[in-house]
Amino acid sequence: MTNDLIRRLEALERRMNAERPSGTLPPGGPLRVTIIHGGLPPGDPLFATAGAHEWLREPGEDLDAFADRARAAALELKEPLLVIGGLPATQAQQDVAMAAYDAWLLTDDGVPPCEPSR
Repeated sequence: MTNDLIRRLEALERRMNAERPSGTLPPGGPLRVTIIHGGLPPGDPLFATAGAHEWLREPGEDLDAFADRARAAALELKEPLLVIGGLPATQAQQDVAMAAYDAWLLTDDGVPPCEPSR
């Protein structure tokens, strides 16, 4: 994962957690948005979950647009935590992840991507 993508994800997470005006937070505290990166296939997260709800990224949907859509839905549902990315937990998430992984394999040159240590 590139440093640029890590910076974009961290900035997106900060923006999404800071935008909620005081007094309009769901019961139990603010919505916390966590973005998980570094999974397979490499690249932007493909799905989000909040409680028992899930959102899948549409083909060609920008990460910011997807995150905003999932965040708005999680706020409407009064969920306290939105997780964007991570390991697939449902069949729908698995299907999206495997399709993206298969597409990524077609571009693989056999050399693992270089990721900086943290």
